Amino acid sequence: MAKKWAIVVGIDQYKRLQPLRFAERDAKAIRAFLLNDAGFDQVYYFSDHAPEIVLEGVSISTQPTVANLRRFLELRFAAPFLKQGDTLWFFFSGYGLQYANADYLLPSDVEPEAAETTAITMDALADCLSRSGTEQIVLFLDACRTEDQKFGQGFGTDPNGVITLFSTAFGETAQELEAVQLGAFAHVLLEGLQVKGRKPDATVAELFQYLYNRLPQVNLSHSQPSQSPRLSVNAPIRPEAMLLPQTIDPVTVRAGKQKPAMAKAEPNHLESNIAPAIDLAAQQSNKVLPSKVLQAVAASLVTLAIGLAGITLYQVVSPYLTTPQRWDELWAGTWSKTTPSPSLPPVPSPNTFSIKNNFYQRLPRIGRYAAIVSLFNQSYREISSMNGRFCIKLVNAPTKPSGYQQITVSTLSFRDNGVYIDATQEQLKIDGTFTEVTDRKSTWQWAKNDVDRSGLVAECLVSTTPYVREVKGLTKK
Repeated sequence: MAKKWAIVVGIDQYKRLQPLRFAERDAKAIRAFLLNDAGFDQVYYFSDHAPEIVLEGVSISTQPTVANLRRFLELRFAAPFLKQGDTLWFFFSGYGLQYANADYLLPSDVEPEAAETTAITMDALADCLSRSGTEQIVLFLDACRTEDQKFGQGFGTDPNGVITLFSTAFGETAQELEAVQLGAFAHVLLEGLQVKGRKPDATVAELFQYLYNRLPQVNLSHSQPSQSPRLSVNAPIRPEAMLLPQTIDPVTVRAGKQKPAMAKAEPNHLESNIAPAIDLAAQQSNKVLPSKVLQAVAASLVTLAIGLAGITLYQVVSPYLTTPQRWDELWAGTWSKTTPSPSLPPVPSPNTFSIKNNFYQRLPRIGRYAAIVSLFNQSYREISSMNGRFCIKLVNAPTKPSGYQQITVSTLSFRDNGVYIDATQEQLKIDGTFTEVTDRKSTWQWAKNDVDRSGLVAECLVSTTPYVREVKGLTKK
């Protein structure tokens, strides 16, 4: 039988960074779910209040410091311990940082100015996990957080050999929800694992689809900024071929018909106030008597009939509610002869890429790009994004001392597994680290997050159709 193992890390208290509120609770809830509901065989847990781990007869502190984490990774992954077909998950809730073109997960004692020696690089982590013996490896990273400073803003390049679910898209910040005492990503991840885990043959791709649809809704309902998860696929196995662990039915377990593979988490590890409401609703539904079901069906039919009657009445009356001059017709008894005003034609949908349907596509990183060829050092590219729509600003400066900048602002279209500039119909090539883009003129390297989101760029982002504008800039002297 295939094994299921996981490593879970949650860090609230940092020596040099502002504390987080619910990162440890995220990890605690995920650990309890994996052990008690998903039947994981082993979950290694690191937080300020986690018990020690005994590995190969060696006791390892689970305080999430750089020394403890590195020691654990070195010992645990010194030799393969899983087989093909086994599952290995890694969940991290805390801070992330991009430094010197590398991504880091930040332990509790990190020195941000010396990340190379006091943090864990994503590449090193992915390399360790890949030595486990299985190819079914998934990382869940809720690390795109910031303190209104540079930390966390650039985090999110894709490690090799694993599937990675990031809690945010580039440039976004992960949110924490006061009402549920959890991070938004962990809260929705628990929901998704429960919903999809009850479906036979559910896959990691389906889980991501759930997260992508649900996370923005949850943030909106809690009055939090928008947050969209991102999926990175740099693994031998595609997410649509990687099965999710099925959750254990609590009613079946209580009846003695099935025993969970592992139930080592303390009973109070997942307090009722942080358990997803969907689980409670599911348990309640199992207790409904047949007579109650019939009553519920009857009530639903009555409600449906009332709703249909209300819709019909609204369709008749709404023209008069929105057009006051037609009230005379209503009083004159001629209302039934008057048809409502025709509805406006639908706004054409933008010719842009749907992330939900194509989430394996490489997305360009938001920011300003500088040319790597000195001939074009006065030119640059800017890529902006809003609500899944991407626009690019192409600035081509003259090579002579005088002349005009040629500025083009255009939407980007995503089709045929590629990214295209609508203004030129050329393919914009994006490298595997999302730090370089190539067009006809040159290769451009990502330089900074700052972009001009006013003027034509803002107009491009809010338009609903393919957008192209060309202008000339100031004279060069």
